[in-house]
Amino acid sequence: MNLRLKRRRFGKLALASAATTVLSNIATKTFAQQPPLTIYGVRLTPASSRITEDLADASTANKTPGIILQAVNLVQNQEVLTTEIAEQFVQNQQETTETINKAFVIKKPSERVTGFTALSNGTFIVAVSAATRKGDFSRFILFNEDGKRSAPKGLKAKKIKKKNTVESLLAIQNDQLLSVVSLNQGQPPFELAVINFRSGQVDSGASFGLPDIPSNHRFSNLAQSADGRIYATTMDSEGVPILVQLDLQNKSPITGRGKIIKLVQLSFNDRLLKSDLASLAFSPSGQLFALANLTSEGTNSLFIVDLKTGEMKLLRKFAVDKIAFKKV
Repeated sequence: MNLRLKRRRFGKLALASAATTVLSNIATKTFAQQPPLTIYGVRLTPASSRITEDLADASTANKTPGIILQAVNLVQNQEVLTTEIAEQFVQNQQETTETINKAFVIKKPSERVTGFTALSNGTFIVAVSAATRKGDFSRFILFNEDGKRSAPKGLKAKKIKKKNTVESLLAIQNDQLLSVVSLNQGQPPFELAVINFRSGQVDSGASFGLPDIPSNHRFSNLAQSADGRIYATTMDSEGVPILVQLDLQNKSPITGRGKIIKLVQLSFNDRLLKSDLASLAFSPSGQLFALANLTSEGTNSLFIVDLKTGEMKLLRKFAVDKIAFKKV
């Protein structure tokens, strides 16, 4: 029997074959004789993704949305976990939240997952931000993978203005939390911040000597390698995502703040990207992974990133909003 494949179908099969080859190489070269390598991802539950009247007032600041935690074993290329964390009332409801005039109208109320990281004890922290008629509210959800050691916990972000939103999270040494905060509802300007995960307090990074971000640049996707180096992505007026490194040691003698070092432009299939990534995360072995939507199918996929060239290789689809690895 003569079988013929349409061009689109052939392209999908070729793409799947390429992804399988990459995963096979990872399993045999990078992760051989190591414990199972599991990457985690989070997204909103379908109910929390739908726009409802719950996003119409300031009570949104006192409740976190429901989220779904998924996990993929990268060596076997299999999903190994899908679990739901129900919505939570925040534990610091007494904290006041800035609101805006009732006459203010937003185009489309929305809820977003904006950050995801893991503490040294295995606790995950997710940042979520809601755009409502009363302002923009960021909250944090703390939970464990099995849900047994402690119940999920919700916190509202403290000392953060009505248009400011937490856009990235990274747990570094001693479980300090670095963050990127948007000062304009998810858009530039951005600034680096330090967050107390026990109280939800958000403090400007200026007092900690963190680098200053140019006012017209997009800045996101904090990630830390095994050797302690901190990376992120930035986009300038050219609109091409650039992988950067945060130098927190060699501070400017004038400003007393660290520096942002540009490394490489990010590319896929030998073409520069035209949109930012959704998330970055380093595996325990030092491989950089990216989450991005680089196809027309509207679903995020998982990629590995070459730190030297910025070239990305597709691994598989991963329908989540942010990714992270557990610390080892």
